Amino acid sequence: MVSGSRKFSKLHVLLVCSIVASISTTAFAQDGASLQEHGVKSVDTGGGPAVKGGLKTEPLCRWYVRLGASGVFFHPEATVSAAGSIVPGAADTVSNRATATADVGYYFTKNIAASLTAGVPPRSTLSGAGSLAPYGNLGALWYGPAILAAHYHFRNFGALQPYVGAGATYLIVFKKHDEAIKSLMAHNSFSPITQAGADYMLNKKWGAFVDCRQTWLSVDAHGSLDGMVPVKAHLKLYPTVVSAGVTYRF
Repeated sequence: MVSGSRKFSKLHVLLVCSIVASISTTAFAQDGASLQEHGVKSVDTGGGPAVKGGLKTEPLCRWYVRLGASGVFFHPEATVSAAGSIVPGAADTVSNRATATADVGYYFTKNIAASLTAGVPPRSTLSGAGSLAPYGNLGALWYGPAILAAHYHFRNFGALQPYVGAGATYLIVFKKHDEAIKSLMAHNSFSPITQAGADYMLNKKWGAFVDCRQTWLSVDAHGSLDGMVPVKAHLKLYPTVVSAGVTYRF
């Protein structure tokens, strides 16, 4: 009786194993067919994990550095007062400049990143226009903006990776130079910015970029015209900064 029970148990185990093996084989075949229907192939990685689509999943390079050349293009407006009275028809021009800039950024996800931008301080000349035109050059400023921005990167176009962003800039005036306005003083200021651009990645780490930022910077300045008449000015600079250069991710 015991021998019969043991035989029955062995048969029972063999039957269960056969059923499990049959189910497993069927499920594996169905999964393989499903993957092939969706264009996904399983790749033998020599004992490693299977890879979808024949591409290995690589870790995200979270940090990046960008070096480039930037053109700063001003769209100025001015409100000028002399001896406490508004000067009618007063206007100014600000010379456009080129400079070198650098970004340091960090990807929080593959799409969302933040960056800090700074550059070599350029020199721009302020010139009188309108009723101030007879005075010629009013003065010059050496300045450098620091830009902190967050942006969203579109990573579904292959090597071309466009992005949009927004943030804030802080304009630091490093040095002033007197011309028609003596004892020229200009104050640092904040401004919001918008940003759009694209990276074109040559490989995982190296690429090229183009970038455009629009700011709404305004500067308050004061001094004395020809050293005699006290003047104050509110200058809307509104610079557009266009950059291009190389990017490195790590």
